[in-house]
Amino acid sequence: MSKVEIYLDEQQISNLQSILTQSEFGIHVLFENALITEVFKQPYSEEEFFEIENIKRVQDHILQLLQYKTLNDKRNFINSLDEDEKHRIVRAYFYIIENNLRTNQKLPH
Repeated sequence: MSKVEIYLDEQQISNLQSILTQSEFGIHVLFENALITEVFKQPYSEEEFFEIENIKRVQDHILQLLQYKTLNDKRNFINSLDEDEKHRIVRAYFYIIENNLRTNQKLPH
C-alpha cells in the first residue's frame, strides 16, 4: 500500500486523541449504539475486510472523516454513508481502538 500523508491541525489532532481515549473506556461518540450493535451482529470475514480494495475504501473514508473539525460534522459524514460504508468504518474504528490498546499496553515485568 502506498504511503499517504495527511495534515491535521492541532484541534483535529486533539479531537482525534479525545475520541480514541474515550473509546478505550467504552464511550463511542462517533456512532450510535444501535449501529455498533447492528454491525457486530452481521457475520463478516476478516480476510475480506483486509482485502486491498476494501482497505483502500476504508482508508478514504477515514481520511475524509478526519478532515471534519467538529464531532457533529463527523457524525453527519458517517450518517451520509451507505450501510456497507458505515459498517466498514465502524469495523475499522474498532480495529484502530484494538490496535491502540495493544500498543499502549504495559508489559508485565
